[in-house]
Amino acid sequence: MKEKIFGINPVLEMLKSHPERVHQIFLPIETLKGKKRMIHSLARQHNIKVQLIPHRRFCQIAGNEAHQGVGGTILPFSYQPLESLLENWKASHRRALFLILDGIEDPRNFGAIARTANTVSAHGIIVPKHRSAPINEAAAKVAAGAFSYTPVCRVTNLVSAIEILKKEGVWIVGTAENAELSLYAHDLTSNLAVVVGREGKGIRPLLKKYCDFLVAIPTRGDIRSLNVSVATGIVLYEIIRQRRCG
Repeated sequence: MKEKIFGINPVLEMLKSHPERVHQIFLPIETLKGKKRMIHSLARQHNIKVQLIPHRRFCQIAGNEAHQGVGGTILPFSYQPLESLLENWKASHRRALFLILDGIEDPRNFGAIARTANTVSAHGIIVPKHRSAPINEAAAKVAAGAFSYTPVCRVTNLVSAIEILKKEGVWIVGTAENAELSLYAHDLTSNLAVVVGREGKGIRPLLKKYCDFLVAIPTRGDIRSLNVSVATGIVLYEIIRQRRCG
């Protein structure tokens, strides 16, 4: 079943990285300038059907999505096996940096996390088959093309995936609001997989037991918790800071 995608950057990045997944492109009939003209050119290069439609029709197709006058239909997202993520990490000759999402159910948070993961060149994102947000148009819009570059692995059991990572020499760091150890007080320069928990509830108790250590982001305000995508960004960039300064 084909999926819809909207927004200039998501469509452009999809055409650049995975044109084989693009079935059709929608562009405004009124004018084609800048990146919209680039999208039209790339689609034609790859023999992808382009349909020029009026702005009103865009609003009907996109519904509540912010379409920016660009849309399309694509083949379903292709998840990668865990073995492929491990192979890519080893081939990169860099210290491992994986993300494990324990039940992130909001597609917008999923997209925001994927976007940040791509900016730090994470080796991949691991999600469970159940209780996880889909990679739909909402997630793709916020990700701004990140799903075209950062592989996502969907597994039946996160604990089994963690055990495989540990055998490969990857340390598992969990994020928890009540953790005794501060994010800034721990050495984060080794091979790591960061576990983040679902919105409002955090990492499940069972999964916490399989983490090598837990860290908390210090807060000072009246609100003690952060949005999960914001918290993930803080953790990832602290890892990058330590690796560059270490």
